[in-house]
Amino acid sequence: MFIDMSFDKNQHCQYNIRMMDEKDKKIVRILQENARLSNAEIADKVELTASSVHERVKKLEKKGVLKRYVAMVDAEMVGKPLLAFVRLSVTNTGIREVIQKLCASEPDILECHNVAGEDCYILKIRAAGPKQLERLLVAIKSKSDSIRSVTNIVLSSYKETLYVEPEVTP
Repeated sequence: MFIDMSFDKNQHCQYNIRMMDEKDKKIVRILQENARLSNAEIADKVELTASSVHERVKKLEKKGVLKRYVAMVDAEMVGKPLLAFVRLSVTNTGIREVIQKLCASEPDILECHNVAGEDCYILKIRAAGPKQLERLLVAIKSKSDSIRSVTNIVLSSYKETLYVEPEVTP
């Protein structure tokens, strides 16, 4: 769904909601599988012209549906074979901004999620080995005595993807 927000002459907010149509969703699926395809190649798959695909992709980018184009890297091949998930509980709410800044600045922290439940954050970390993971955990805990962590080291992975299936409209 796209939501365009504008204001009329009386400064009243107006919303224009447009759902992605099936062609948009198909384009999104195709780009998630291979973002290096040309507009012409995508056009063949969705039965549109290359220029129509180009316009749709530009609109999807402008609306934030397509955020960026990235390469999937084999973590072991680039020297980061250790995968860990770290759950953080923070009792001092003033430290949350510090944790968020640390997560944003630390390249080995791939993801940082603020969660509901017993914990406050779940971090996804890639490291070269246990010593590098320990260094990172020490850095995190050094920010405050009010941080408790539980670390789970992944032994093997059965599914790891960035793919998000677009919502099916009834």
